[in-house]
Amino acid sequence: RSLIEKYRASVDPKDPQRSPTYAAMIESMDDAVGTLLDILDRLKLSDRTIVVFFSDNGGNKYNDVDGTTATSNAPLRGGKATVYEGGIRVPCIVSVPGVVPPGTRSEAVVQSSDFYPTLLELLALKPAAEQRFDGISIVPALRGEPLVREAIFTYFPHNPRVPDWLPPSVVVHQGDWKLIRLFFQGENGAHRWQLYNLRNDLGETHDLATREPERVKQMDALIENFLTDTKAVQPARNPDFDPAKYHPEDEGNGKQRGEGKAKATPAAKPPAAAAGEDDPKLQGWKARGCTAVVADGIVTVTGKGDAPFLGFGAGKLAGPTVVKFRARSAGGGVGKVEWLPTPQAANQAKSVAFQLTGGDWQEVRVELSAEGPLGILRLYLPAQKEPVKLDWIQLECGNETRRSDF
Repeated sequence: RSLIEKYRASVDPKDPQRSPTYAAMIESMDDAVGTLLDILDRLKLSDRTIVVFFSDNGGNKYNDVDGTTATSNAPLRGGKATVYEGGIRVPCIVSVPGVVPPGTRSEAVVQSSDFYPTLLELLALKPAAEQRFDGISIVPALRGEPLVREAIFTYFPHNPRVPDWLPPSVVVHQGDWKLIRLFFQGENGAHRWQLYNLRNDLGETHDLATREPERVKQMDALIENFLTDTKAVQPARNPDFDPAKYHPEDEGNGKQRGEGKAKATPAAKPPAAAAGEDDPKLQGWKARGCTAVVADGIVTVTGKGDAPFLGFGAGKLAGPTVVKFRARSAGGGVGKVEWLPTPQAANQAKSVAFQLTGGDWQEVRVELSAEGPLGILRLYLPAQKEPVKLDWIQLECGNETRRSDF
């Protein structure tokens, strides 16, 4: 929280990337990476350790944080969950002592599937017999040499609900050119394409597909070979699709969340949720029988009835689950964590009690012996007489962890 306050005081309200919370997270990540590298130095392992820093997708430019978007990918188009460059073009830093000259830079295009064959070559390890790779070794690029490859593919057969959305698609990069195949979006159920020259049009604003039909044909053949060679599961054509009711001009042009509404500057206090309205800052938790106000990363829960709680839709979480949270209460008291299949199935609800000691912050751990889906999760807090403050809540179920840092 001190980091957030540090950046809140210095943010330029005209900068498209102006979230103090995101800035604080970046500094925290930078500190964590520095700690890791310092430990390698202290253990004298730096000269024989390969370090790769890589992002899994482009920045999230859609969710509202601090009255603005979390980040900006300008001049790239789109963000996380799109196949535009803002969603798939990411930073990559590789340190290999004795191989990568310090301070060098390469314009070679690589992808995460390249790491495995690359690490095998760097470590002088042989792959398993007849093993095939989706990627290639990028050791030549690490040494500053040209990286020879025919193309790179990005397969994203989904339709996420983000403003820069596209129908299910697959992408091929070849040199300066990028082709997007939109499955079954053309006439009579054929595919449709978007073609961009990224050297001249990094923002992907000029679709050249109709001007370059031969290039589209050649690059789409690469896509078809890729899908066949990898035995990819492909989207099926919808027999009920009516092209007369579809508007392709709307693709990639959805409204930003909160667009058209006045946005608060980072220095201003965000407006509180209206009475009965669930505050988006609660990150999916819903206040019932209480008020829950988020300020400076802390949720203050004040009871309005005999059984105040925060409710959460657990989605696909099922089976034994550990609920952790950090809380503070002046008076303390007994609470419970309850789970039930649906809001209507109150007779099937199960719960585990916990004790909240009055005084300083404490971390509470509650083990749920669920045998099926958690359904609706409720965190009942002893907030009837005095407010309870929450720093974070974390759910651990199998290999999945869901954490709400307010």
